[in-house]
Amino acid sequence: MRWHCLQHLPNEGPGHAAAWLAAHGHPLTYTRLFEPHPVFPALHEFDGLLILGGAMSVHDEAEFPWLAPEKAFLRETLRAGKFTLALCLGAQLLAQALGGEVRPNPEPEIGFWTVRFSAKALTHPLLRGWPDKATVLHWHFDTFTVPPGAVRVGMSAGCAAQGFVWGDGIIGLQFHPEMTEEMVEQLIDSENHETVSEQEFVQTAAQIRGKLKSVWKGRKLLEQLLENMVALQTADLTN
Repeated sequence: MRWHCLQHLPNEGPGHAAAWLAAHGHPLTYTRLFEPHPVFPALHEFDGLLILGGAMSVHDEAEFPWLAPEKAFLRETLRAGKFTLALCLGAQLLAQALGGEVRPNPEPEIGFWTVRFSAKALTHPLLRGWPDKATVLHWHFDTFTVPPGAVRVGMSAGCAAQGFVWGDGIIGLQFHPEMTEEMVEQLIDSENHETVSEQEFVQTAAQIRGKLKSVWKGRKLLEQLLENMVALQTADLTN
C-alpha cells in the first residue's frame, strides 16, 4: 500500500508510523509543507494519506499560505475515496473538510491522558482489535465537532472529541499515537508548554517525562490501525 504524508513542521514527523510502514514494505512519500514551494502528488500516486500535527491552527491561512492548497488537496483525496489517517492538526483539517467546526478546546490538553473509546466506534473495521481505553499523548489547544455522518471515536476528561471515523477508510485522531520518546522530548524542548501548565489538563515537563514509557500504548493502537487499513485496502483490490 503506497502512503503519502503531509508534514507541517520539521519536528513533527510520522514517527512510529514511518517505522511500521517501512518494516512492512509500504512505501512512504512526503509533502513537507514547511519547505518552499511544497508539491502535492497526483491522486494515482498513492493509496493512503497520512496527515500529521502541527502548532498552527486550521484558521491560520494568512500566516501559513500553504494551508489553503492543502485543504483543497485534502478535499480532492476525500472525493477520490483515499484511505486517510489524520492526527491532531491533521484530524482538525479533516473534520473541517467534512463539515465539522474547529474551535478552541475549553482548556489545553497536554500530556498523557486516558481516552475511552466508544462501543459504536470499536465495531468499525478500522478499529478492530482496539481496547476500550488507553492512556496516550495529547498536545493540542483546539478541538473539532464530529463531522456529519461520522462516528465519534472516543473522549477524554479534557476533550469531548478524541477522534472520528467517516465512511469505510477515513479516520481522524486528536491524540498522538505516532510519537516516539525522542519526539516527545523535542516537543517539550520546543513548545514551551509550561506557560500553561497550571491548567487542569496540562502536565509539567517532569510529569510528561515520568510517563514517557506510555508512548508504547499509542504505538500499539497505531500498529493495529495501520494493519486494519492495509487489510481493508487489500480486500478492496481483490473484490
